[in-house]
Amino acid sequence: MPYGVKPGQPPHPPAGPQQPQEAWWKSRAIIAGAALLLGAAFGGLLAGGGSDTTTANAAATAKAAPTVTVSVPADGPAPAEVTVTAPAPAAKTVQVPGPVKTVTAPPPGPVAAIAEDGMWLVGTDIKPGTYRSSADDSCYWARLKNTNGDLDSILANSNGGNQVVTIKKSDKAFESARCAPWTRVK
Repeated sequence: MPYGVKPGQPPHPPAGPQQPQEAWWKSRAIIAGAALLLGAAFGGLLAGGGSDTTTANAAATAKAAPTVTVSVPADGPAPAEVTVTAPAPAAKTVQVPGPVKTVTAPPPGPVAAIAEDGMWLVGTDIKPGTYRSSADDSCYWARLKNTNGDLDSILANSNGGNQVVTIKKSDKAFESARCAPWTRVK
């Protein structure tokens, strides 16, 4: 028995005035639009959009998308409106590395040249060795056994132009005024 024919009815409608038939493409445009929307929505979900998921998470989200089927009789009227609601995209899981360890760089080691005047700690700020200054006659320098500022702190000192000093490893500090720069020669 043909689809839509009830028992006791003739298989074809009775002859008489017929209603104008809609164009075939109008009845299928809505179905095609719905299929396009579903394809775009589920295609984006399956592609993942370059997410940063782990392999286990990717396998869990890549499961098969549900299929929506709309059945319309070939000779029946087209549905007036079809509403398709796609599920919201799944939340993306971002893999964060373990705890962050902050490392502080050690201070720079002692330098082999003294670019400025001031008080410098031997072994921390400057290296022991022999240094030369080609400053004018107002240059003053002192090797120090401590940094408390007493006259007893001075191990050796001098003033004048074109000075040469040997800073020993046992010296606590070196002070200079109007002498910079000092160049290490040994």
